[in-house]
Amino acid sequence: MPIPLSFLRGFSELPDELSLGEFIAQQLAEARTVNNLLDCLCSNSRPAIFSTDASRPPLHHHELRSFVSSFQLPRSASNDALGPNDRVMLMVPTGPENAVALLALSCYHTCAPVSASCTAAELKDDALRLRVKAVVTTEDAGQRLELNKLQEELGCEIIFIQPRSSGPSGLFDMSLMGGLPAETPHTRSTPHALTDYSLVLHTSGTSGRKKVVPYTLQTLLVGTWSVVDSWTLQPDDVNLNMMPLFHVGGIVRNLMAPVLSGGSAVMCPGFDAAGFWSLAQQFNATWYYAAPTIHHAILSAQPDDLNVSNNLKLRMICNAAGGLLPSLAEELKRTFGAVILPSYGMTECMPIATPPIDYQLDRPGCSGQACGPHLSIRNPNDLELQLPVGTTGAVCVRGLPTFDGYEISPDRNVPLDTSSFSSEGWFDSGDIGYLDVDRYLYITGRSKEIINKGGEVISPFEVEEAITTAAKLYVKNVLAFAVDHVVLQEAIGVVVVPVAGKPRVGLQQLHGLLNNHLHASKWPFVIVYMEDLPKNSAGKPLRIKLSKRLGLGQFAESTSLLDRHFEAVAPDCRTSLSDSIQCSKVSADLHAVESALASVSGVKTVASHSRHGSVEAYISTDGQLKLDVHEMKEHMSRILPGYCIPEPLHIFTQSLPKTDDGEVDFNRMEEEVAQRNSLTMSPRELLLRNIVADLLVIEPASVTLSSDFFLLGGNSLLLGRLSYLIRKQIGVSINVATLFTSSTISGIASLVESEYVRSQPHGFDEKKIQGSAATSVTAFTLPYDDNISIKGSSSKHSRPRGQTHPLCLIIQAFPLILFYPLKTALTWSMLLFSLAYLAQYIDGTFKQRMAALVLAIIIARLCARVICPIAAILFKWIVIGRYKPGTYRMWSVYYLRWWIVNQSLRIAGRGIFSMHPSLEILYYRLLGAKIGKDVHIDKYARLSEHDLLTIRDGCRIDTSLVRGFCVERDGYFRLDNIVIGSDAVLNTYTMISPGANIPGGTVYGPHASSHDSPSPDSYAAYNRTLLLEPHWLLKVFVAWPAIALVSILSYIPWFVAIWLMIDQTIVPRNGLNAVESVIKWFAAPRRVLFHALSRVVRALFTPLLQLILGIIVKRAFGLNTESSTKQMSQLSLLRRYINATLLSQEILQHAFSILGTHYEVVSAAYRAMGAKIGKHVYWPGTGIYCLDPELLEVGDDVVFGSRSELFTTDGLGSGRITIGNGAMIADRVVLLPGTRVGSRAVMGSGTLGKRDTFYPVGSTWLGNENGEALCFNPGSKETNISDTLTPFGRAFYKREVDYFVYPYLLILTINTFIAALSAAYWSISAVSSAQILYYTYTHMQRRLFQPSWYRLGILYGLIALCFVIVLNIQAVLALLWVIFTKWLVIGRRVEGRCDWDKSTYCQRWQLHLVLSRFLSKGYGNGGVLGPLTGSAYIVWYLRALGAKIGNNCSIFAGGRTGLMTEPDLVELGDNVNLDDCSVVAHINTRGNFSLNKLKIGNGCALRSGSRLLSGASMEDNSMLSEHALLTSGEVAEAGKIYIGWPAKRLEGPIHTGSPLRPRNNPSSSSNLICPICHNFPEDSSVTACGHLLCTSYITRTLALRKKCPVCQKSSLPSNVTKVQPELVRHT
Repeated sequence: MPIPLSFLRGFSELPDELSLGEFIAQQLAEARTVNNLLDCLCSNSRPAIFSTDASRPPLHHHELRSFVSSFQLPRSASNDALGPNDRVMLMVPTGPENAVALLALSCYHTCAPVSASCTAAELKDDALRLRVKAVVTTEDAGQRLELNKLQEELGCEIIFIQPRSSGPSGLFDMSLMGGLPAETPHTRSTPHALTDYSLVLHTSGTSGRKKVVPYTLQTLLVGTWSVVDSWTLQPDDVNLNMMPLFHVGGIVRNLMAPVLSGGSAVMCPGFDAAGFWSLAQQFNATWYYAAPTIHHAILSAQPDDLNVSNNLKLRMICNAAGGLLPSLAEELKRTFGAVILPSYGMTECMPIATPPIDYQLDRPGCSGQACGPHLSIRNPNDLELQLPVGTTGAVCVRGLPTFDGYEISPDRNVPLDTSSFSSEGWFDSGDIGYLDVDRYLYITGRSKEIINKGGEVISPFEVEEAITTAAKLYVKNVLAFAVDHVVLQEAIGVVVVPVAGKPRVGLQQLHGLLNNHLHASKWPFVIVYMEDLPKNSAGKPLRIKLSKRLGLGQFAESTSLLDRHFEAVAPDCRTSLSDSIQCSKVSADLHAVESALASVSGVKTVASHSRHGSVEAYISTDGQLKLDVHEMKEHMSRILPGYCIPEPLHIFTQSLPKTDDGEVDFNRMEEEVAQRNSLTMSPRELLLRNIVADLLVIEPASVTLSSDFFLLGGNSLLLGRLSYLIRKQIGVSINVATLFTSSTISGIASLVESEYVRSQPHGFDEKKIQGSAATSVTAFTLPYDDNISIKGSSSKHSRPRGQTHPLCLIIQAFPLILFYPLKTALTWSMLLFSLAYLAQYIDGTFKQRMAALVLAIIIARLCARVICPIAAILFKWIVIGRYKPGTYRMWSVYYLRWWIVNQSLRIAGRGIFSMHPSLEILYYRLLGAKIGKDVHIDKYARLSEHDLLTIRDGCRIDTSLVRGFCVERDGYFRLDNIVIGSDAVLNTYTMISPGANIPGGTVYGPHASSHDSPSPDSYAAYNRTLLLEPHWLLKVFVAWPAIALVSILSYIPWFVAIWLMIDQTIVPRNGLNAVESVIKWFAAPRRVLFHALSRVVRALFTPLLQLILGIIVKRAFGLNTESSTKQMSQLSLLRRYINATLLSQEILQHAFSILGTHYEVVSAAYRAMGAKIGKHVYWPGTGIYCLDPELLEVGDDVVFGSRSELFTTDGLGSGRITIGNGAMIADRVVLLPGTRVGSRAVMGSGTLGKRDTFYPVGSTWLGNENGEALCFNPGSKETNISDTLTPFGRAFYKREVDYFVYPYLLILTINTFIAALSAAYWSISAVSSAQILYYTYTHMQRRLFQPSWYRLGILYGLIALCFVIVLNIQAVLALLWVIFTKWLVIGRRVEGRCDWDKSTYCQRWQLHLVLSRFLSKGYGNGGVLGPLTGSAYIVWYLRALGAKIGNNCSIFAGGRTGLMTEPDLVELGDNVNLDDCSVVAHINTRGNFSLNKLKIGNGCALRSGSRLLSGASMEDNSMLSEHALLTSGEVAEAGKIYIGWPAKRLEGPIHTGSPLRPRNNPSSSSNLICPICHNFPEDSSVTACGHLLCTSYITRTLALRKKCPVCQKSSLPSNVTKVQPELVRHT
């Protein structure tokens, strides 16, 4: 049979479920004609192997088969004959003899081919590792490789081959080293069976230490025929091989495939780019296979006189051993006209993928379809999980020709290492990529090669492709790799091999070329010049550890341009990855620069110097020729290295000025250049130039109109600062995203002009540009509006009172000292009194005693829930009556009245009124709210200052803030009316400002404020009050019993503790009345112990049982599926109703606070609820809102921020929410049904994820504007990687850190202990009261508790006194405990990176949060800090934690404790007002944690819902309105107001009685009001800068600060002009 394996041809389609490799193996097994390699060799007379030596005839197939069939290794007398699976190392130069020897050895033994140029140490290392029995090599290698020593150590045979001088190519004879006689074998060698090892290879070692891969003959044959089949190799095909035969690609593709298919291969002695062209013609080669570097070299060596289409017969060019860049593939196709196949394979599996043979490069960057094994993209952290089409992950293979495992020992009895395989047999290739819908594979890199630049993941292939395309005139070859960066962690470095005869391309040149090819964030930061890329012996580029090997060190943004250019010596391919590479910085040859410039016609003199890390040059001309700077730079780029091209280059038409000593006067020239540039730029452009120069710390003279911000050294991190400086100094707001697209000085200037024209009715006036603060709107530019309210304005001018005034300190101590203790005392008084009343009806049985105690508890709590809110309502009407709209000073009497009423309402709570929506509305009406019919208000909505609220018919209010109070700047607050029109809808995270008038039918949110434009009407469907509920019969007879049963069962441990406490009858005895008996019973030591125990048991076990039982009930009722509202059945509604109650966010938070809020146990709980949750998820401490966990899918390494809401169900129906691997869901994110977040996408703070929307891989989003999240980075498929492990996962789960990480059991122990201790601690007040009562009873007149009509009053008074004393002591101790543990555990925080895997800070911070549990578990709603908000006491507390806080600052004035997580990094000026806002000094991006200081200037205000991100700051008298976010690096300008998420500066004053809005309509009039108090200035004055303010205010302010409070310009009281009321009214 001429071609033994021809029976494998002709199958057009594979059977279902079989891969090509499995099918070939099946056919081999069924044929039973192939038992060894000899059975596969052809016996025809066609050529099999050619030699490049023209004098040698080819080796024909029948000759090759004959030689192999009689092959036998010689042996010495002292060694046994070698058999199957004995290791024979083959070390012969590439050529015909190497090919024949490899085939022969693989037929009988286990061949271990190695490079013939290896060192003695490498040879010894490999031989020892493989335990070889023989080494086959050439005689000239004997001495060089010290083979005699190797033979002595291993006892192996050393066999030399001698090529025959005549006859067919490739045949050889063999002899033993030293001329030893060879023993004549008694029997012929036995060929290998299919299951024996034919090859043993080493991996390429690109990712570290080489591994040993054994190949069975079956695997080798399946892989070989997979190549034959996928490339349709025929007997008339001729392969031109220039690849080495010690790697799997060369062996399988260039030797085995041609030989076993009946074709032929030309075995070249090595790679010769010039020789390729002649050999391809000589042998009529039809195809070749090589690495990208070889393709490059071949193209570069193409003869000029060669007609490729006529002289070459190449039909196919195949690539491997590295990614084939699309640009290189196109060039190959243009040159040869052949099919270009960018195939994929590896040592562990050859082949894996290749495109079809008719592929036309229509899928750039692909590696083809599976052509051997099964191919799948799997979850890199759990290979059991397959990823969807288009998702980037781990490239995995399964089935033949995949190897069986890595060899641990040469002993076949030792099992192979299969740790890289999943339980289903999937092998992780270590590469990352994705499959498209047609199953084409795209490789994006190796997991260890990816560049992580500041959290942005960049594929080196993308960078290389862009450079190869954009800079092909300068760059022959390129290799991208990661370099260390101080701030970004990693930046992009490139090794560039320059085109021969061309000067080196510089970074600035490269950036300019890449401008239209690659996003600026992916431009190289460092460049290294080499003569060749660092490669291994197979020609594969090595980027692993390259920065370390080059000794580049760490870079920063301040590293000068010249210091980022290096030159290095290309290492030998045999060099270890641990060996350093000789590298040094380049130097700019100023003499060469001047010579190049002087050679230009018309140039008279030249002067240059190195300045700020770049070359700067000046030339003078004769004035006759007009020289162009750009043309001169283009000229120099052809003769000088890029880093030597002057930037800037200045041309003078006169002689260059000189100093007195005859030297060139650079200072004078710089002054002249600066003056000249100033004349060619408009005032706007000049100011922009100076802003950019100051920001980048460069000379303004070097910046021209065409200068690009990024080419000058800017980056994306500095864009926010640039935007602020433009806004600050010019008064125009430019979006950061817009700056990305127009980054030249002229481009930015155009943006500024366009924005100014849009916002101003009369266009842009250049004369108004000043070099300092933006010009503010003054009194003389504003018309008067009659409708301004002046109520309340008089009180604000009363004599100022500070927060430490005795009156303030006394009144603001009442809530802590009295309000909560009195409320608690009422509960306990009613409990004791009820028990005393019920005691007379108890006969002593346990059931009666338990029933009496439970009934007494119910009565006591019911009384408190009825009496307290009603008392607070009465207190409100008595103390303050109806609120009066107006602006008032903090710490005034009116403020104290408002504050104490607000505290009383907060502490009392809604009580019984919270039990039903209709009761809640009654509660609001009792407080004065005007609420219409059919109004739906979510129970978590926050309404306050109720008699200022008008809510008309049909409104729906979700978890929004609607209150008539807000803080103002410079120590004021404001009360104003709010009107919400009929059928208006307010969704979650919506803030309504005082003075807002919401039109009927308007929709706001999610994530909005009344300062924003309304949301689309369709967004009303996202309001939770619209969610359907099950039929009332199902609720009454199914849901409520199930909920009640779970509640009762969860309290069983508490009942047990109560049972232990109740061990005797509660009846009068020994002459005691009922009250006295109960007091004595409670005071017994046994009762005290078990009372504390019952509190501990309820705190620990009840939440956990609620979680467990809730999950059981949820699973019992089944899981919901995606559906529209119309498709929802009553059963699905019932499930959702029960789940929302039993597994509410509040219940889950209580349970997770014990189990650990951030850890795997949370993931396990959600999985039990039906969610699909990956590994290493970082959960938020506050938990998440998710109504249907079964519709939630979260990938690996996802990081959640606090207070996120995942809407799996809305008014339209239910939809699955999917979050990809490594994604970041920041704080306050709202994801609507059907949202899909791509892998490593960042949903930043306050992002709104739209319904049924996909947010691409690697993209970045923030906030909400007109119902859409703002995109800061569009992302791409190329930006995702398989290694999504976060610093938290690396530290906590992998323990890859250099410090002790608390194990989960320790964390659980700490949580449990603190929870128990906290519960016991806050039970002391009740226990102490019982003891004091008993003491009073035993030491005072016994008549005290005798029956009387006032006995309850006496009892309540004594208990209240006890609670007041004890609770206040406990509160003070709790505050001291938190302060003490903060300094003990954390110490003083400092700015900088605190990643989980680099610093212990995060772990210590989490520990302190647990230790601070005492503050939140006492004093009811709001904890201990709640009664202190808005007072001097919370200021003192924060100062004790390290905060720098000025005088008269009102912190969290609205009564709700906001966030100030790092007080010792916060600095507040005087008269700062903070409402329920977030002042957070940390930033957490995908687990990369860092701390930055926050500074809030004098007189600033942050209203409710606003947020100051880490690294932002606020200048004096600036303000963040409701729901405003100031992002990192942003600065709120003095006197300015910011609205929106992210924040935008409000142009113009706030208008009382209307919501804050930017003035989009230039023609609309403005109100003449005081910009500080926002009222009509009846007694008014105008500053010298033109700002009209209240006289009393401006006089006092200027006396203290000497600055205008609006624009901060210097001003004195003598400069103020008083304005008569008549003049003002008629302005």
